[in-house]
Amino acid sequence: MTMKFLKNYIFNQILIILSLGAFLLTSCATATLTVRIPAEINTRGIRNVAIGGFEIGQISLKYKTERNGVWKIHPVSLTEPQEKSISRSVRARVINLLTATPFFKVVFTDEFEKLRNDAALQQLVSVRGYKTRDVDAVINGKLWLEIERTDGVDLSKESLEYFRPPRSRRDLGLNLTVDQVVWWPYKSTRGTLGLEIKMTRLAPTEVVATTFETRTYAKRIGGKNEESFQQIAQGLTSAITPSKTTEPDSIETSSEVLPSFEQIIADLALSIASEFVQRVAVTDKTVSYPIANGEFPNSIILIEAGAYDLAIEQLQQATAENPDPSDLYNLGLCFEAVGDYGLAHTTYREAWQADPENLIFAQGLGRIERLQREHPQVQRQLESHQ
Repeated sequence: MTMKFLKNYIFNQILIILSLGAFLLTSCATATLTVRIPAEINTRGIRNVAIGGFEIGQISLKYKTERNGVWKIHPVSLTEPQEKSISRSVRARVINLLTATPFFKVVFTDEFEKLRNDAALQQLVSVRGYKTRDVDAVINGKLWLEIERTDGVDLSKESLEYFRPPRSRRDLGLNLTVDQVVWWPYKSTRGTLGLEIKMTRLAPTEVVATTFETRTYAKRIGGKNEESFQQIAQGLTSAITPSKTTEPDSIETSSEVLPSFEQIIADLALSIASEFVQRVAVTDKTVSYPIANGEFPNSIILIEAGAYDLAIEQLQQATAENPDPSDLYNLGLCFEAVGDYGLAHTTYREAWQADPENLIFAQGLGRIERLQREHPQVQRQLESHQ
């Protein structure tokens, strides 16, 4: 009897775990798709692109320290090889983004990179003095950089309470409030990158696209926070006699670290360059869309795994017998993933008409209508660069 009860208990627990897992799967399930975004600027006739140099406009590096209330600023000078390394790092981010698109072919040549600045490039292009052939356009740029590192201390006057419990009935104990200066060391970094990127067509000579954007990055570790103060207060709110206090974690033992100088530049440059590439090229974008809680959990698993063709077979058969709105939406999601926007629009619309109050269904219908409008433009742009 005991063994049978144990078996039933284990079986019920397994059912509970599986049910919970299925609920989490269906409530948080998403489909990952790749969509193509059309270029904002007409670059018809430009197929082969060379990457020129990225001129250094200005670089300002500072290291600030605070000792005993006195701030000192220590300028950091870069050598010419270090400045060239920064320029090449930004240039590499642009190359990586362009080679990842199906739009342009990057021509690797040092002829344009070695030019001193944009004026030299424009002069070379205007007289057609370049030797590299089969290049339709050149992308070059100019950057301004300011990075500041700080090593300082936060100061604050806090009221700390000391309490001694009564030793006898006649003793009322002792409460004492003391104002104490507390300090918290911290380190921080802040950087701003201004980046100009320009695309110049070689024949006929014209500037096709240009942009100037700025990005700022800031991070701080250590310093004052409420939790650290509470730790200090809890350690000092004890007997009036000296006792061991609880100190906040120091920045030396913290697991957080400030990013390297090179990493900050790379991240900021990548953010600006990605927007420029989206303006001049057809780009692929990875997106995640929610999966509806349909009647067939197996199809949800297939959609999450990217097996859209198998999911379509199951959902087409299921919706033919029982057109559940959630299954119709999931079927439309599969059609959208494989690029069949016509069938996706039909099934999304059927799902939304069956349940007009469902926000996910309405979003799917609006999304596919936008893709249908953009798709012919994407096709024309791709054909013009073949």
